[in-house]
Amino acid sequence: MPRKPSLHAYLIDIRELAPSWLLLYATSVAIQAFLAPLRALVAYALLWLALSVFGQPTSSAHVLAWIVGYGPLVLSLATLTLPLGGWLWQQRSGGRTPSERERLLFEDAFSVLSQADPQLRPPQRWFVLDEQAPNAAAYADTLMLTRGLIESGHLQGVLAHELGHMNSADARLTAALYRLTTPPRRPLHFPLRTLGFLVSGEAGIWLMRLPWSAYWRGREFAADRYAASLGQGEALSRFLEQHALLYDLPVPFPWLGEHSHPSTEHRLDRLMQLEGEE
Repeated sequence: MPRKPSLHAYLIDIRELAPSWLLLYATSVAIQAFLAPLRALVAYALLWLALSVFGQPTSSAHVLAWIVGYGPLVLSLATLTLPLGGWLWQQRSGGRTPSERERLLFEDAFSVLSQADPQLRPPQRWFVLDEQAPNAAAYADTLMLTRGLIESGHLQGVLAHELGHMNSADARLTAALYRLTTPPRRPLHFPLRTLGFLVSGEAGIWLMRLPWSAYWRGREFAADRYAASLGQGEALSRFLEQHALLYDLPVPFPWLGEHSHPSTEHRLDRLMQLEGEE
């Protein structure tokens, strides 16, 4: 594999900016800014109680509460512009570092792709999930590959698609949106369900779920288009036909839902059109 670019190369590039996602992100941040004082208030009450119980001065509770309240917004903005990776994502999902055999397979696949685009930027880090189902995902500057994908013979095509997400704003935007929220991200039991929904920031994500879902469906087509530009359109089509179709299910009113992936058949249609244009 070519030498990994310097850290500076992983900062957000002006070419990654687009009015569509900037408007959606700004709206999401604005909604979270309204929810932040409530999170700070709850944090203040809990911190004050904890400090009082342990006999500590409560003067710091106010500052700490504001950090808890608005910290996620600052972290999200930093994620959007800086190369803040997915180490915690790897730990939470149970990922591991790749073996030497897996690393060689990855490097071979990346070398082929970089011949089509010498400016192709590799992930800052990548890890392996020990699952048999072939799958991959991009988050911040980190790439996840399952063992099943590496062994499937479809690595090149899928890798080209995921690098389409990583060589645009997609992967960092995914992480920035996730980091707008805080635990508890899962619904709590009554009577704390509504409070947790508001305090965690999940309410803001829920309010923006429809426009974001439509945006992400478009980005899946864009990543497919990028893979085709690297000469992997046919390889990606084979993968989609053999694997992705298994997970397609009827979705009533898909344009009103939260599904971020378009139907596989429509993706195949577009890939075939791109192949015909070459």
